[in-house]
Parts: sequence; structure tokens; C-alpha cells
Amino acid sequence: EPLGSGGFGEVWKCDVPGGIYKAIKFVFGNLQGTENEAVRAEQELSALEPVTNIRHPFLVNVQRVQQIDGELVIVMELADKDLRDLLNEYRADGQVGIPRQELLSYMRDAAEALDLIHNQHNLQHLDIKPSNLFLVSNRVKVADFGLVKALEGRSPTSNSGLLGGITPAYASPETFQGDLSKHSDQYSLAIVFQEL
Repeated sequence: EPLGSGGFGEVWKCDVPGGIYKAIKFVFGNLQGTENEAVRAEQELSALEPVTNIRHPFLVNVQRVQQIDGELVIVMELADKDLRDLLNEYRADGQVGIPRQELLSYMRDAAEALDLIHNQHNLQHLDIKPSNLFLVSNRVKVADFGLVKALEGRSPTSNSGLLGGITPAYASPETFQGDLSKHSDQYSLAIVFQEL
């Protein structure tokens, strides 16, 4: 069944061999196509390279990256829901947001994962938003690594799509000028905290 879609692809809940459920992302574009057809898939593939072997309990586990006839397919662990879904549940119950202590716990999980990818691997995620923070057994895992290092060394407006795929509401100010800092993801996480 479909779980969601974004600027770079669609994610589906799939039954893999052995009766296990996984999340599978089908990336838009074809690596064997023209330059315009391949750009999103190439960006996702190059962004995944530095993170696929990083192991941390608060990063969604990317279990397989495969090309099938030029189509890029990414198999990941399946989460329970994302923080956007959780916020909507609390609002449906008449609350204004996720209760503070619960939310702080989720933010600590996300911050720990982001600190690891920055401090040990010199990476910025660049797409921190509620729909990329997933709940698995009441802990948050950071997912969707399609923009990692995507803005490095070039202006975001030179990439295809809306500012190279970033979500403007959560993007740090420097990304709009084509720059990154070690605080880009921290800024985005602060915006997420305020919203939730």
C-alpha cells in the first residue's frame, strides 16, 4: 500500500520474501534516461552513498539500494508513523500539539542522530521536517537522505526542482544563499520543534 510521496519518489509498504514488511522507495527518474530524466535519481543515489553504512539506532536503516532497468529502488525498515501523523492525531483529540515531555524525547533522538552524521561524518541532512522523522517503538528515527550533501559547493537554485528539493519552510537561511553550515540541520530541527 502507498505510504506517501515527495519530490523525489514514492514510498510503499511492501511484503518482502519471508512475510516481513518493509518500506520501499521508488525514486522518480531513470538512471539510464536522458540527463533531465536521470537528475533526481542520480542526486538520490549520490546522497545515499555516504550514509548507507552509517549505523545508529536513531537513523532509519537503509537495507538495500538497487537499480532495476535504470529505476532506483531503496528498501528500508518500516516505521509505525511519522511525527506529522502523530501531530495530526493529537490535534484530532483536541490538543494543540504533541505534549512537551514526549516531544522533547523525540527531539533528543533526532538531535543525537544528526550530531552523529555531522560530527563523525561531516554531513548535513538538509531535509529535516516532521514527515522525515519516524516513530519506531516510541523512538524517533531520521529518514530520507536524498539531500545529504546535495547543496554542497553549489547554489540550491542551480539544482532541479524547488531549491534543489529542500522544503523552504524548514530550510535554514544560508541554504537560500547556496551555503551550508554545521548548524543547518539544527535550525530545521528547531523549526520542527516549534511546529509540533
